[in-house]
Amino acid sequence: MRDVLIATLLYSILFVVLTTPVIYPIGGWSVETLQKLHRLVSEVVFWAATFYICASATYGAFARQDRFGLSHNYPLLNRILSLLLVLSPFLAVFLNVRFVFLLLGLLLFSHLKSKTDDERQVDFSKSRAFSNMILIPLFTLALMLMNNNGYYVTSILDFNSPTDTVITEVADAS
Repeated sequence: MRDVLIATLLYSILFVVLTTPVIYPIGGWSVETLQKLHRLVSEVVFWAATFYICASATYGAFARQDRFGLSHNYPLLNRILSLLLVLSPFLAVFLNVRFVFLLLGLLLFSHLKSKTDDERQVDFSKSRAFSNMILIPLFTLALMLMNNNGYYVTSILDFNSPTDTVITEVADAS
């Protein structure tokens, strides 16, 4: 549950930042400068929480390989899911942040489907499955709020890049 608490704290900071309007100049800074700073702070906090989720889930991804409970009936599907589970944190950071959904979903599936004897003794409200069930809507809310503010995050490689595209029409010269 520690990862949920840390992600919740970071996303709470993000929610406060994103719900604070930047419409007036403050302290000699123009509105445009404050909006750029607002975007930068929003993305830093969003990516810090996302990195934390991916980092904490990466250990779980390596530890939970081949734990989908499908190895007897569907061994190929089990291997594909294991490979996706291991690759998804890296895909989320470098390709598209929406792979976090795949990461958390596969971890949740593996925790619910295949439990060890020690995991069966843990109360559900303190289990990793419950943590993943909380992180999925929390991440969804953060991503929705970022997109609602016009900060369309995709990968860390596109960090703080402008997403507004200008569409120009070419007038007919005839």
